[in-house]
Formats: sequence, structure tokens, C-alpha cells
Amino acid sequence: MYIGICEDEEVQLNYLKNHIGAYGKKMGEEVRMESFESAEELLFKYERALPFDCLLLDIRMGKMDGMELAAKIRQRDRQLPIIFVTGDKDAVFDGYKVGAVRYLLKPIKDEELAEALDFVREEYGGQKNSQPVRKEDYFCFNYGGEYIKLDKAAIVTVEVQGHYITLCGEQEYTFKETMKGIREKLADERFVPASRSVLVNLEHVKSITRTECKLSTGQVIPLSRSCYNDFNQAFIKRYV
Repeated sequence: MYIGICEDEEVQLNYLKNHIGAYGKKMGEEVRMESFESAEELLFKYERALPFDCLLLDIRMGKMDGMELAAKIRQRDRQLPIIFVTGDKDAVFDGYKVGAVRYLLKPIKDEELAEALDFVREEYGGQKNSQPVRKEDYFCFNYGGEYIKLDKAAIVTVEVQGHYITLCGEQEYTFKETMKGIREKLADERFVPASRSVLVNLEHVKSITRTECKLSTGQVIPLSRSCYNDFNQAFIKRYV
């Protein structure tokens, strides 16, 4: 089980580490932990996919609080179990908006922490990162004589110009292919047409209007009138 902890109070962080470690020994399960002093530190290290099986977030932190961080995480990961740690009872109700699975009120009780971790293990498997990588999670292609294996989640848009396709993400790859051909090879419902020449990965969509969609990268992609309904319905089906 791989647990991420975002907590800016050293005493509270040490408590969580010690008791999560003890929990793992009691359950006979290896528990790895990675801690962050701020939301910004976590987002800087993991700009895209998060590797954790569970995330513990302190609600009250520095410039970006735990609620804001959770909202950003939900833009790219709807399933990751999030447990909030807070001393403010009123903050608990806000967490439903970002799909938190548990709330631990300070001072945290050992049995409540154990119960929350039990819930994650039982409901979510608790071992996401021990599962084998699935072939369908990647798109493989020949690029300039080099064979590239690209995580589909890292592809933000697919654009066609003439007889060439450009995969846009952290890097751009342009090669000869048709839109029909690339859609068949990607074979992934996350990639939806925004127009005749552009596919958009729904994982990177922040908002939609009738004329455009805004992406997590800051890009604004025009939505054609003919594609709007299907695009909007695909987004709703996946996330709402």
C-alpha cells in the first residue's frame, strides 16, 4: 500500500507516519509513505498521474489548502481515495464536493485512523500500484526509427493537419497518419472529437461551453457545433 501524506505540521506528520507504519505491521502488509509539506510541493512533483493508493490531506495548510488541492486532483483522478485530516468540524461538509472517503478530526484517534485505512483496503483494494500495467493504457508507435511507448493519460490533444497527426502532451510527436487511423489505434473512449481535426483527452478537460473547452494545460480548444453534443455527453457520462 502506497500512501501519500500532505501535512505541514511536523508533530502531526510524525504521528501519522508512526501509526500508519504500525498499522501496516499489524496487518502484515508493506506500507510505503511519501510526505509533502505543502500542496504546491505535491503538485510540483506529480504534475499528472498520482502513484498513491490513498492520500491523506490536511485541510488547513499554506497558500493552497487541502480542499483546493483535492479539487485539482479530481480533475485528473476521480477514483483516488482521499482522507481529510482537520481540526475544523465545519470543514467536513465541504469535502463531499471533492469525494473524500473519510475525515479524521484532530486530535486523531488510533482506532479512527485504522478504520479509515481498513475502508480503503476493503473498498479500493489498497494495492493499485501492484497491479500489472495493462497494454491498453499505452499507445505505441514508430517515430523516426525509434519505437515509442506513450502513456495515453499523458496525451492531451490529437491534431490532424493534412496527412500528418500531432500528439500533444509534455512532448509533441508528429508523424504520418489519418484521423480515422489514429482513433482506431488509440481505441480509447477518453479521446473525443472537438472538431473534425482535433481529438481531446477528457481527463484534461476543466470546463465546457457551447463553443470551447478549457484544458488543465491552460489551452482553450474550439468546439465545433457538430461535435458539441457528443463531446458534452461523453464528458457527463464519464465524470458526472
